[in-house]
Amino acid sequence: MRLPRPSLTRRITLGFFLGNAGVMLLILLALYPVALVEEDEPIGPELAVLAAAEDLVRTPTGTVAMRANGTAPALASRHPGMWFTARIGSTGFTYGAVPPQARLALARIPGGVRVARFRDFGSTGPAGEAMVSQMETAAGPAIIAGGGVVSASITFHDFLLFMGGNEFWWIPLITALLALGGALLVTPILLRGLRPTVTAAADIDPRDLDKRLPEAGVVKELLPLVRAFNNALDRLAAAFEQRKRFIADVAHELRTPLAVLNMHIEGMVSGGVKPDLQRTVFRLSHMVGQMLDAERLALRGRRRETVDLVELARAAIADVAPLAVSHGYEMGFSADSETVTIDADPDAVSRALANLLGNAVAHGGGSGTIEVQVKTDRKVDVADQGPGVPLEARERIFEPFHRERWDRDGCGLGLHLVREILRAHGGEASVVSSVQGARFRLDFSFNDQGEEP
Repeated sequence: MRLPRPSLTRRITLGFFLGNAGVMLLILLALYPVALVEEDEPIGPELAVLAAAEDLVRTPTGTVAMRANGTAPALASRHPGMWFTARIGSTGFTYGAVPPQARLALARIPGGVRVARFRDFGSTGPAGEAMVSQMETAAGPAIIAGGGVVSASITFHDFLLFMGGNEFWWIPLITALLALGGALLVTPILLRGLRPTVTAAADIDPRDLDKRLPEAGVVKELLPLVRAFNNALDRLAAAFEQRKRFIADVAHELRTPLAVLNMHIEGMVSGGVKPDLQRTVFRLSHMVGQMLDAERLALRGRRRETVDLVELARAAIADVAPLAVSHGYEMGFSADSETVTIDADPDAVSRALANLLGNAVAHGGGSGTIEVQVKTDRKVDVADQGPGVPLEARERIFEPFHRERWDRDGCGLGLHLVREILRAHGGEASVVSSVQGARFRLDFSFNDQGEEP
């Protein structure tokens, strides 16, 4: 059996309810000795009358009888001298040794009297305490006289009967229900103070560990948890910063030996393994450059300015056009508007466009048109007329260091960087369906100009 997940709401509600029940119990314990020492109105005779009122019933034949397994026998077992006599219309009922004076008092009591207390004239002390009361019973309206229960010998169990007979239980019952209902209404209000902390935690981006949970307004019970969470983020940020510095240092250190190696390869006689060595060194140099780009993106600089996507796209096409034409491509450009602006880092967006254009040159099939389209809804499409990207590979190609079988010279970081740049600006990079070739889309539509992404 699977246990339900712990719930703070349930615990607070249960705490309200149990707290109220505990207070009611303490009140009962406090009232118990007070009731027993009240000399003017001892509760012993009233217990006998209450027991009679609860047990008297009318049989199908119209006679008055006692309910089986009722309260009176249980009370009489603890107080052997208990007695009562009742008059219900023209019918009477007696239990125990009823004193003659009690019968006489019951016969002569005025009809307008609701409660009267008296003593057995033949007895002295508490044993002679008695009372008569008009009460509603299951057998009908009755006048009941009772006694024989000594107040000093009443147990707590008997006291609970007395309190119940006096309708005392309505008070704790109503209080408990009010406490339960109040807890159900108040608990969500109390827990509403957690929402700012939860919202702040949800806004923390693993790619940007500079954000922390605010301590202002946090209740003191949760403040240690918030501080522990922020300290954990500090440690994570320090570890990531150390890792980024290591990668950047390695990439910088690799540049010099790669340049020396490339110089020696250029001095080799043409043919043989020289082309393979050149391609390998080029791949390594390209990978080092993209690793440095990844570090620049991770550091993110926080630079934002108003950028015209149309202007950036034209500049990117102008930069790649000589390479594209030399590989057999034509270049195309279209824009739905003269200007389409966003808030962005222009260098990062230019790098994303350059990576997509370089990808189109490398995998566009060596013919056809490489086209860039800028749309008014802040979307930029880069399309070629090559073999395209298989449907099952459209997400994999954005993973870091992932290479498909047709990608001989790639290192698997270019498209990953494109997506990371877009996500850093509140956008998304994806492959969209196309009639021919591959179509990559840079979607900046979530970027609100003038606001930080």
